[in-house]
Amino acid sequence: MVDVTEQRRIGDPDPGAAPLKRKRLLIAAGVVLVLAVPGIFYFSGAYDSWQDSRSLADTCRGSVDTSEVKELLGVDRVRGHDVEADDGSSPRAGRLQKCSVGDSDDNASVSVSLDWSGDAAGPLHDLGGFTPYGDVGMATPLGHGWEGVLDEVPGTGNLVATVNMPCENRRSDPRHSSLIATVQGMGTRSMAGGAQRARFARTTVKTAQHAAEAWGCTARSGGVIERVSGSTAHTEVPRGEARGTCAGIETAVRESVTDPKSPIENCYVLAGRSASQYRISAFYGPFAQALPVQRGYSGEVDPEKPAGNKGSFLWGSAECPSGGRALYISTRLPGADGRFDPDGDLERSTLKTFATRSSESHDCEDLKLP
Repeated sequence: MVDVTEQRRIGDPDPGAAPLKRKRLLIAAGVVLVLAVPGIFYFSGAYDSWQDSRSLADTCRGSVDTSEVKELLGVDRVRGHDVEADDGSSPRAGRLQKCSVGDSDDNASVSVSLDWSGDAAGPLHDLGGFTPYGDVGMATPLGHGWEGVLDEVPGTGNLVATVNMPCENRRSDPRHSSLIATVQGMGTRSMAGGAQRARFARTTVKTAQHAAEAWGCTARSGGVIERVSGSTAHTEVPRGEARGTCAGIETAVRESVTDPKSPIENCYVLAGRSASQYRISAFYGPFAQALPVQRGYSGEVDPEKPAGNKGSFLWGSAECPSGGRALYISTRLPGADGRFDPDGDLERSTLKTFATRSSESHDCEDLKLP
């Protein structure tokens, strides 16, 4: 019988060596890839981007809108994290949720606080508090169908804004009838320009929209914000020329533009002095119920009485479609010499003029005045 099996002679190559060599090369290449890919992923910046996206998805349930935050803060990357709501003697915003989005070094950030309507004292505090006897800036309406206002943080040039989102599916629950989003800029670049103010407003309302969806609040949104009125916190309007929130008041004033959806309005009555003599404000929706618990107003403004006069405060109220009674309050402020110079007749007349205009623009009825 002939052996047909090929006999390998001494010196001939091993027929199994080539496949083995290829297998070893493939294993080596695989090891190189396993070691190299993470490094490429990390050093290319993809890892940082992934970490940023992951943190933002978890921040305030992913409600923070970051489409314009980078431009707002003047940074290339932003990362987010949830934070604990502050505790203290004054109410603080963020009882529902609080988070921060900023650059990796925390040099610039925006803080987002979310609250139900029953905790509106917190957002009111963070907006500026509208505390007694103080010049607390000027609440500028966001307009475009949004129930929100914007203000400058005194001495910083940064902005703070709050938006109330009424929940159509929660009207029967007073403490959860609306969701309030408050956004504060910290360490941000100057926001004096109109483009920055509009960008900040858009960031706020988009975040409020996303938060309403995340927490099951069926809310109606406003329109796209292309611009927001400039700050008039320190602009004196000469006697008889008021056209905004102080319209009809004959003394020199400081005022903002008006908007029928604005949940807060204010007017500073100068009355012949370089410093304000009165600050007259209107509060609608949850902010009207929250104001009496603000430090300094508590015990002075009785929310159970539609109108009154106690201490340094005069107040009136009206029944409004926004829910409950709106509150119109006049607060006496010190003059240039630090003294109060009250004029009862002037204070009552300016409060009446202010409250009448404001209540009519908000379609309110049954105005009661002291």
